[in-house]
Amino acid sequence: MAIVWLNGDLIDESEAALPIRDTGIIHAAGVFTTMRSYGGVVFRLAQHLRRIRGSCDALSIPLQYTDQDLTTVAEEVLARNELKSARLRLTVTRGSAEQDPEHGLRLVPSVFLTAAGLEPYPAEYYERGMTAIVLDAQKLNPYDLQAGHKTLDYFSRLASLRAANQKGAGEALWFNVHNFLESGSISNVFIVKDGELITPPTNAELSDPVVAQLTAYPKSSVLPGVTREAVFELARNAQIGVKLASITINDLLDADEVFITNSIMEIMPVCRIERRVIGDDKPGAMTKDLSKALREIVTTETAQP
Repeated sequence: MAIVWLNGDLIDESEAALPIRDTGIIHAAGVFTTMRSYGGVVFRLAQHLRRIRGSCDALSIPLQYTDQDLTTVAEEVLARNELKSARLRLTVTRGSAEQDPEHGLRLVPSVFLTAAGLEPYPAEYYERGMTAIVLDAQKLNPYDLQAGHKTLDYFSRLASLRAANQKGAGEALWFNVHNFLESGSISNVFIVKDGELITPPTNAELSDPVVAQLTAYPKSSVLPGVTREAVFELARNAQIGVKLASITINDLLDADEVFITNSIMEIMPVCRIERRVIGDDKPGAMTKDLSKALREIVTTETAQP
């Protein structure tokens, strides 16, 4: 049985339990991040921790463990489970409310980390490109308090991903209430047009007046993905222009290339939007070049001393 870390203790997964009144259970009040390890080293763990801590601060979710604590925990969980290539998930809930005689009512959060052997996406997806569907029935609300955070309220996203799978697709693309592209169910989205990368901005990026001028809405639901950030670095290194701007359905369908990113899939080419072929119906040159460059920095940053 797998070993997990829960609130300071390494225990057998079968023994792990949360209080029945934990707000993560009864209100989906919590956040998480999904990470990937290579050779027993988590890629850009510090960036994952920075993002989840920022979400905790924004949503008033207490996180009492330091980054060093959580770094050590990740190493211990991987070692105890004898995992090298793994998928890890760190979850923080707002916890249960308890009466403290000195301080009154206070929240006791739950924090846990799990790891399992990585189940990679099929090689065919990278060779031929993934098919994605466009969601019509559901829209993202960028004015929601949780917009732009990876919260436990994930049922709608997983339902849409399941609907995509039932249609033979690997991802469902979400638009906001203004009908502009925001993200996939579990990914960030990039399009390539005339040699330039274009992706929707996050809320933080919208504070830049230049970005705001290129965006047709004032708030965003885009998650500041760790792999998304890595793509920006790779693009700068390769002198590829990156534009943060709103994207219409026509922009998406007329793109030269489309790819999506997350920590598990890395960079995934999308060559078909439902029945519409993107580019030449195969991964484009920029997507392939960025994918190769990402694997190179992964290899460098996760190399054991």
